[in-house]
Amino acid sequence: MPKQVNHAERRAEIDAIVWEIIAEDGIAAVTLRSIAARGGISMGHVQHYFPTRDAIVRHALTSFLAVAERAHPIPDNPDDGLLVLLTHAIPCDESQQLGSKVWYAYLAESITDPDIREIVSKALRGTEDLATTLLDGDRTRARILLSAADGIIYRALVGIVTPQSAEAAIRELIATS
Repeated sequence: MPKQVNHAERRAEIDAIVWEIIAEDGIAAVTLRSIAARGGISMGHVQHYFPTRDAIVRHALTSFLAVAERAHPIPDNPDDGLLVLLTHAIPCDESQQLGSKVWYAYLAESITDPDIREIVSKALRGTEDLATTLLDGDRTRARILLSAADGIIYRALVGIVTPQSAEAAIRELIATS
């Protein structure tokens, strides 16, 4: 009897390899060869699931967004929801650090890659819409809080501030705005 292969699981494994490469070396380092070498799989195996490098990079982004959404559910309470929305990307542990590196790499890539820009823009609009809802329709405040939180998280990612001080700053920002 032929071996049953879970294709979604195989794609998820490739996505995880892509995220590791991006976190360590940037999006430019993602190639069929680097994925195969990192994963200990053949290039043909990678190409079986993704015909091109661009398809892999796009799929890894959409999968990344879905995983992040599942990992950080937004509580029903608007105050708690806003706090989760604004702090979930603070690099407090290894997993969050990888996630932040991957997200900011995709943000940078979206400046020059229209396909990535489309996916990132949709995600950013969704986040802004959610923040606006949590803030009783105040889109301007949502934009300010999201932008400030992004800057604070980026500073934590590059080591200018600690994750703890980043969270404290975001909490203060929420309280005073």
